[in-house]
Amino acid sequence: MKTTTLFLSFVISSTFLFGQSVPQKYSNLVRKADSLYKAKDFQNSAFTYSNAFKANGWKGMLNDHYNAACSWALANNADSAFSNLNYIANSLNYTNYAHIKRDPDLKFLYNDKRWKSLLAAVKANKDEAYSNIDFITLNGFKVEVLTSGMENNQADKPVVVFENGMASGFGSWETVVEEISKTHAVFRYNRPRIGESENDSLPPTTEHIVSNLREMLIQKGLKPPYLLVSHSFGGAYIRSFASYYPDEIAGLVFVDPVDFTKKKGFGNLPYLEIGLTQHQIDSIFGESHEKFIEKLYEEMPNFYVEEVKILRALTATEFEECECNPLPNIPVHFIMAGGYPSTPDDRGETIFDKVKLFRIDKNIKMKRWLELITPLKYGKFFYSSSSEHFVQIDDPELVISSIKMALSDNDKIRKGKTTSHK
Repeated sequence: MKTTTLFLSFVISSTFLFGQSVPQKYSNLVRKADSLYKAKDFQNSAFTYSNAFKANGWKGMLNDHYNAACSWALANNADSAFSNLNYIANSLNYTNYAHIKRDPDLKFLYNDKRWKSLLAAVKANKDEAYSNIDFITLNGFKVEVLTSGMENNQADKPVVVFENGMASGFGSWETVVEEISKTHAVFRYNRPRIGESENDSLPPTTEHIVSNLREMLIQKGLKPPYLLVSHSFGGAYIRSFASYYPDEIAGLVFVDPVDFTKKKGFGNLPYLEIGLTQHQIDSIFGESHEKFIEKLYEEMPNFYVEEVKILRALTATEFEECECNPLPNIPVHFIMAGGYPSTPDDRGETIFDKVKLFRIDKNIKMKRWLELITPLKYGKFFYSSSSEHFVQIDDPELVISSIKMALSDNDKIRKGKTTSHK
């Protein structure tokens, strides 16, 4: 599976061989290669990736080399696929062992004598990069966890807990965790089916995931209060945690979250504002949309499909599981990504300006999120105009600053309570 899909940016790594400024020709060719992949023209997709690397002096992003390998493998060209994969494994220290070993796009390579040595190199990279990885057993199934800064685990000092986005692993938080773990205990993990966490055969409902998370924290000796930090779909989980256990929460940091404030009919608002009629909106999200979802379920791996189903169920109930109780009066931060995706969904709706729709949708969400935090003494909103969805990769300093501010404000609250009891 390529690292970018229609619903999900599954970022393996943000490692560059060049600076943060990507040449326009390179970006354009990568977008074209991605479109050709989606159209199942794998050979031309692979050649276009090669042209992108050539246009930039044979330099490229790690995830683009991985995607190129997927296209070459699907085009039955093992040599070129291994060339890209060995490069990212041996030169760029690619670590996503769980993803690569079960990626269906690479099935053509499984029986090649080079496959085992490639996996061994990736596994070695992972073991070196994440020496603190551990496994916790819950109801007979193993869950992959990673702790940092355990020397800072002290009574009444908040533990910083990270919840990943949809079908994503904990690797995207690396830069943020490196800084935060200098002063606080940090806990990361991969939900069931993701990374090397086993499939527990249960739907990843908010109740199930929150229960799992609480149990794992206790097993690791990490007692509340918890500062919960989430990305994307993970926002639904930490919002639910705060609803179920408000007294255990030191703060909430939502990094470009799923919009759990969304009610029925709200999804139409951006389309209405851009000028579409209700009939046009219905045609976009009618039978053809449902067929697209059904096809997605058929083609995507189980760990992704199960979380998409939960998101759709939450949307249908207006996220009642997440907001069954009001937000506690604690530090609550929203961080919004304002950068339009470099590889946007290109399914072909051409009756509206997609960039304009993106901006309208962001503005509508912003108003709702501001309304949510306005009554809170320590509510904050941050907007990163150039960052795409993975803000923790594109603008990690912003996420770090947000977490530190939330911790500082929690300390003020705690000291205030102590003073009032004297």
